[in-house]
Amino acid sequence: MSVLNNFSVSIARGLRHLQKSDIPQGLFPGTVIRRGSSSTKEGRPHLKMEKSLIVSKVTRYEYEKYSRENISDKELESILRKRGSDYDAMLQNHREQKAFEESVAKSMRDIGLKVEMASRLTYSDELINWCDVVVPCGGDGTFLLAASRVRDANKPVIGFNSCPHRSVGRLCLPTWCSNDLKGALYALKEGKFKWLHRSRIRTTVTGVPRQLEKITPVDLHTLHYCRYPPVSHNQDTECHPPPVADEPSSELSTKVLPFLALNEVFIGESVTSRVSLLRLQIDNGQWTQTKSSGLCVTTGTGSTSWHFSINCLRTHSVLELMKILSSEFDVKVDTRLEKAREVAERYNQKLMFPPDSRRLAYSVREYITFEEFPAPRGLRARDSAAAVRVRSHCTDAGLVVDGSVSFPFNDGTEALLEIYPEDSLMTVQMDDTLPY
Repeated sequence: MSVLNNFSVSIARGLRHLQKSDIPQGLFPGTVIRRGSSSTKEGRPHLKMEKSLIVSKVTRYEYEKYSRENISDKELESILRKRGSDYDAMLQNHREQKAFEESVAKSMRDIGLKVEMASRLTYSDELINWCDVVVPCGGDGTFLLAASRVRDANKPVIGFNSCPHRSVGRLCLPTWCSNDLKGALYALKEGKFKWLHRSRIRTTVTGVPRQLEKITPVDLHTLHYCRYPPVSHNQDTECHPPPVADEPSSELSTKVLPFLALNEVFIGESVTSRVSLLRLQIDNGQWTQTKSSGLCVTTGTGSTSWHFSINCLRTHSVLELMKILSSEFDVKVDTRLEKAREVAERYNQKLMFPPDSRRLAYSVREYITFEEFPAPRGLRARDSAAAVRVRSHCTDAGLVVDGSVSFPFNDGTEALLEIYPEDSLMTVQMDDTLPY
């Protein structure tokens, strides 16, 4: 079994374990199992969906066309083919995506629902306030986009995976829902699901008032920016010095960022080869200076994603450790590949925790330390926490929410990451098998 298969198996088994078993309360203190806020007389949950807003996925074809203004389809095809891109596959995937979105809209209208459609560029607070339910059609990326703008904890977000044969879409409804849209809508109307309130991270930033007034999000998915500009051969080109940082000020103010993180918040230098200098305070502990490749703070939802990738053990690494214990330390260990795989999977499952947990998990990526200080000032490179406070000493850093929206986070800026019940995202959980 390949490393990729090991990774997928661990994720799938962990998710089934979280869904089917009771999580001990002592594992993540503060975990709250919440139920739906509305139910029928028979005890089934009730979903109001008379006005549904479909959030469409931006396909690669649409992105390529959007990035080039006033270009014809023929011109775009010529550019992409010369670049070596698989134009035919790109166009086919685009057509399949749009056909799926239209199928979802038609199925909804056929049962009497009012439907509006929005893309990344037209998705607005006005449409969110209008609808009863937000329905992203795509994958986990589209789901995160749709969820990022929903602040109301009682506004459901329910996603359909438009490409179940190519992606898992773990935030979306099960695969059978994509293959049987009418059956899925019937199950939703009949209340054949469970409410799931996924915790989200609230980020409060502290800094110089003048900086906070100018702090604006950058959409990384539509960013057309080259960090390394093309070389100019014009000898008369004027060189512009880098901007001068604001002078230190004793007056600070705070601002709650308008985006809630469903998966994770990442903080670090924009250039990945540069060391990120961050001071961390876990809960009410002491401040610790760190040098690393950045900090990742995750929710239970995100614990199966980037957090898992950062911290999971690969089977071959576990096998090597077991062989060292056996040959060099005379420890009786079963060094078969199957046993190493079992150990790795048991360890990896413990990295994941329930999506409605009130706890955070943090990971200091590639923590730079020395052997004589195996645990500098008591800080662990990975642990759980109720709150994480971060102070930046970086020069060109970003605070990135769900890998999508980035805020500047440079020297002197501070962020507090917490979870509040009123910030949770309301969604549903269905069985992987047909409910009828």
